[in-house]
Amino acid sequence: METSILMPVHPQFMDVFETFMNEEQKSKIRANNVRQYIEGIIDLLLKDKVTPHLKPTEPYEGINWKRKLKIIREHYDAGIADKIQFIFKVGGDGSHFSGQVTDDDLRKTIEQASHIVEDIFIKYFLSPEHKFGSENIFTIFSMLPLHNRIYILENLYKQEKNQFIVDRLSLAYLKSGNQEKATRLLEAAFRDKVIDENFKNIQLQKLHTLDENLKKLYEINADYEHDSEYSKAIILDGRLVVGLPTSKDVFETARAVEVFKNWFDEDKDKYPEFINLFLCLMASDNRKYI
Repeated sequence: METSILMPVHPQFMDVFETFMNEEQKSKIRANNVRQYIEGIIDLLLKDKVTPHLKPTEPYEGINWKRKLKIIREHYDAGIADKIQFIFKVGGDGSHFSGQVTDDDLRKTIEQASHIVEDIFIKYFLSPEHKFGSENIFTIFSMLPLHNRIYILENLYKQEKNQFIVDRLSLAYLKSGNQEKATRLLEAAFRDKVIDENFKNIQLQKLHTLDENLKKLYEINADYEHDSEYSKAIILDGRLVVGLPTSKDVFETARAVEVFKNWFDEDKDKYPEFINLFLCLMASDNRKYI
C-alpha cells in the first residue's frame, strides 16, 4: 500500500504529547494522554501496516483498538505491540474514576511512548528495501536530535551491523560528548569484522579532528542567533568541520529548511515512510530553533 506523506502533524496530536510530557499534570491525566498520543501514532504511522490485513467489510475507521493491536502484533512487530498494549492498559486506568496509576507505571508508560516512533524507525531500517546506508537519507537523518539518532542506531546495530551504522553512531557519540564510547564502538566493530583496519583508522582520525574543533566551532558561532546571515565553518586537512545543527542544543532553522526542501523536492516520492517518521520526531524536538 502506498504511504502518504504527513504534512504537518495535527496540532491536537502535539497538544496531547505536551500534556503527557508535562510533569505538573496529575498522573491519571498524563497516563490518559499517553494513550491518546499512541492512538495518534498508530493512525499516523501504522495505518498502512494495518489496512492490508483487514477484511473487505472492515473499514479502518470502523475497527476498534483491540483489532488494530492484534494486527500490529501478528503482522508487524510484537515488541511494539507489547509496548502499545501496556500503554493502553495504564491509560485506560487513567481514564476511569476509580482507576489507579502508580508513579512507576506512569514513568514506564512515558518512557515507552517516547520511544515508539524511534522503534518504528528501527523497524523501517530493518526492512531489506530500506537498509541503513542504501538510501539517500543521511543528511536528513542527521538533522534529528542526537538522543533520537543514538537510540535508533544503537538498537539497529544490535540487529543489523554495517559500516554505515558504525560511521553515524560513532559520530553521534562524539557529538554528544562521549568520545570514549565512539572509540570503543570502532574497536568492537573492527574485532567483529564489521569494518576493516583502514576504515577504523580513517574514522578515528575523523573523530579526532571533529573533537578538536567542535568546541571551537561552537565558540565562533556563539552569536549566530543575533547574526544569522551565515554560520562559520572550520576546514582542517581538507575536512569540513560543521554540520546541521551547529550544536547539539541549537537547530539552524533557515539552513536546515533549505537543505530539507532541496532534498524533499527531489526525493519525496522515494522515501514517504522515512519522511513521515522524520517529521513525527522533529515535531517533538526540544532544541532551540534559530
